[in-house]
Amino acid sequence: MVCRCFEVKIDRSKLSKKRREEVNLLFREAKWFRNAFIADMEGVTYKDTTVKVKVGDEFETRDITLLGSQIRQSIIHGVKESLKSLRALKENGKKVGRLRFKSVCNCIELKQYHVTYDIDMDRSCIRVQGIKKPFRVRGLEQIPADAEIANCKFIRKASGLYFHITCFLPKQEKILPDRSVGIDFGIKDNLTFSDGSAPVNVCVPESKGIKLASRRMNKALKRSGGKKGSNHYKRRNDLRRAYEKNANRKKDLACKTVHDIVNGYNFVAIQDEMIGNWHKGLFGKEVQHSAMGVIKRRLKNSPNVYVVSRSFPSTQICPVCGKLTRHSLDKRDYDCMWCGYHHNSRDVKAAEVILEEAKKIYSSLSGRESSESCAGQALCSETVDQFQGKAPPMGSYARYAGSL
Repeated sequence: MVCRCFEVKIDRSKLSKKRREEVNLLFREAKWFRNAFIADMEGVTYKDTTVKVKVGDEFETRDITLLGSQIRQSIIHGVKESLKSLRALKENGKKVGRLRFKSVCNCIELKQYHVTYDIDMDRSCIRVQGIKKPFRVRGLEQIPADAEIANCKFIRKASGLYFHITCFLPKQEKILPDRSVGIDFGIKDNLTFSDGSAPVNVCVPESKGIKLASRRMNKALKRSGGKKGSNHYKRRNDLRRAYEKNANRKKDLACKTVHDIVNGYNFVAIQDEMIGNWHKGLFGKEVQHSAMGVIKRRLKNSPNVYVVSRSFPSTQICPVCGKLTRHSLDKRDYDCMWCGYHHNSRDVKAAEVILEEAKKIYSSLSGRESSESCAGQALCSETVDQFQGKAPPMGSYARYAGSL
């Protein structure tokens, strides 16, 4: 089975004022219950119908009227999972803080189909536990008839209300062309291919709508002396909606790029680049406007993509003699100072070297892992780390490559 998540949107034109107040109350009660459970994990259970909410310096007792017991159980489970994640990060040496209270809750887990939520395909409606009338939605036609529906998330965004429905579909065998490619990530060209294909650049800068909404909100705050009235929250919602639209454009372009790569080659090799460090360094705006992080994450989760360790010197190494030659960022071709090898594009050369390295590592693992398994991909990356961690300072690549 293949796991897929489908997004459907609630038709706001069909929502009355009373229904909108119910939805806002549902998210508010989820915030109350989560904060109350964090404050008193031993005293608060999913059976409680009242919780204590801090208002100023005092506590008030609030009734839970819409939040069902199953949803309360999912909130408790989510808090416990967050604590486990923080503990794992702390054990790995990361600096973490405590689990904080939330001022706003915009996501509710609906973990059981037919109980916490139900879908009526014929009427295009979704019913949520605790709310009497179902919601009219758009987008249910995306879900195939043979899909097995699992859990769901009820999400509130600046652009509206959404359901993210998780489904399991029958796995279909893909017939991929017998082609292989290496991909090098960069700033000038986000994705450079080893087979000579045109480079791909996914750049979505801040739109005029973001700049205009931000300017309006900041000017109004300056005029009011920092006071936040009702119009301020409307302007803030406009700014959030503009940012969401920009993020959706970037995500759409990234998904299309990954789809073309994964379905166009049966063997894809990439390097585990530290794109986060690029953002912290000299190329913050270029990385922020690009979608390299999303593309890299989605490629790493694909079964026919193989990852080379980030310590592999793909830009500096010579494919002929195996020695390293450093180049400045403004030098876009490659010249080996040892054997005189020349390449017109150092990015294309790096992609070719990444492909050869991944093929060599994978061939040594082919007896242990299947070519279609994600475990083989992870093992490939770990093995590269293992051998290159013991290598000398990358003086002669041919010397340690023979030990793999």
